Amino acid sequence: MSLVDEVRQWTDEAFRTLEKAKLLSSLAQAVLESTDHILRDQLPKRLDQAESLMSKVKNYQANVTALMEHLRSKVVNGIIGPHTTAINELLVPALSDLDTALDHLKATSVPLYLINDTNTSALFKLSDFVSYDVIEKLKGNIAVYRSNCDKGRQLLEAQLDKLVDIAQKNNSRYSRCSRVYESQVVAVQLVMRYAQSTSLPQGNSNIVRNILKENASLEQELVSLLEMLTNHYDQCVLAVTILKGSSGNEVDFNVLRNDAQELPSVLKEFGSIHDIIMTNESRAAKFVDQRLPHIESVINNCEELISSYARFKNEDIVRFVLLVLGCEEIFRSNSIEAKSDSGKHTAELYADVVNQLTYHYTQFYDIYHQKYLTELHYEQFVYPRRFLKHLNDFLNGSLLRLEEEESERRRHWLQKYGNFIPKDFVLPGEYNQPSVVQVISEGLDDIQSDTAAIDETRLLDLIRLLREAQS
Repeated sequence: MSLVDEVRQWTDEAFRTLEKAKLLSSLAQAVLESTDHILRDQLPKRLDQAESLMSKVKNYQANVTALMEHLRSKVVNGIIGPHTTAINELLVPALSDLDTALDHLKATSVPLYLINDTNTSALFKLSDFVSYDVIEKLKGNIAVYRSNCDKGRQLLEAQLDKLVDIAQKNNSRYSRCSRVYESQVVAVQLVMRYAQSTSLPQGNSNIVRNILKENASLEQELVSLLEMLTNHYDQCVLAVTILKGSSGNEVDFNVLRNDAQELPSVLKEFGSIHDIIMTNESRAAKFVDQRLPHIESVINNCEELISSYARFKNEDIVRFVLLVLGCEEIFRSNSIEAKSDSGKHTAELYADVVNQLTYHYTQFYDIYHQKYLTELHYEQFVYPRRFLKHLNDFLNGSLLRLEEEESERRRHWLQKYGNFIPKDFVLPGEYNQPSVVQVISEGLDDIQSDTAAIDETRLLDLIRLLREAQS
């Protein structure tokens, strides 16, 4: 074979090899770009999105948790708790005390002789002098208030339980999402962070860093080999031109022959590089495919949680707050004249009114038993006797002596000086001496009546009977 034919054969072989190399290089470059896009752009963006969404979810979670605790505390400790305490510790005991006081009044008989209305023959109890209409109206208002508050409390508790249930479901979803994020996403973030650094922590390997670094080297090798094949082909074309005598340049045919013989190995090296790049793509794809579902899961769960949190805050909690405000108005309402800003719970205000009634009727009972009858006996019998005694002592004692002394003095004066005063003068004497002609007294009927002794004995027996009953 002539040198010209051999060079032409080299040229043809160089062209075919160059075309194959270009094709392999083009395929490899596309894979390199795809792998680089996945590892440097697509995956980091999804990681950034997952991190951003997770940060929002954490803020929502903290905000909703604090808000729920505030609402729970307000309902349980600020509304229901004080109401229940006021009912159980103040109002219920107050109503019980009032009933006890009224029972005592019902058990106490009142004799007719203690009643002003003498035209009745009815039997009386102390309870007959109680304003039961007012008490029953008050109790009715209290019963309505307690019923309304019980309904409000039950509604608040039921709606709070629903809110807590929704919050707990969100908490569970948040916990699962957070665990996946911490166990999967954070690990990938560390890998991607160190993939861009110039050095790794001692003892650590980084698959992404290795792939990117190796692909960069392989890309340089592809460029170098492609340049070498292009240069070899150009030399072959130049050699053909020289052999035709169309060029004055020189070519080292031995070098050209050796390069032509190396073409299969160069092409094989292209194939090896292409295979390594494809393997790296598979490694990168496997790395991403194993982790991306977890990342996507975190993203989707975060988006769903954010939507759920927003709906929970803007709808569920708003409705509950409006319910709380309405129930607070029910718990504050009352049928008595009391300022809403008095600082007292409505049940406490009702208890105060009931306690005032209880105090009044307890005092009525106690005074009747311990003071009224004794005072009545004193005023009807004891004091009138004292009064009569003092009156008798006065009339027959000092007053009588004063009158006798004055009469004697006047008589003595007339005897001594009267004869010296003409009769035409107004003379001192006995005719105008002050004296008691008649004593009119009032309020002594009880001891001056024919039945005074019987009446007093009856009253004293009643006093003694009541004292014995209380002892």
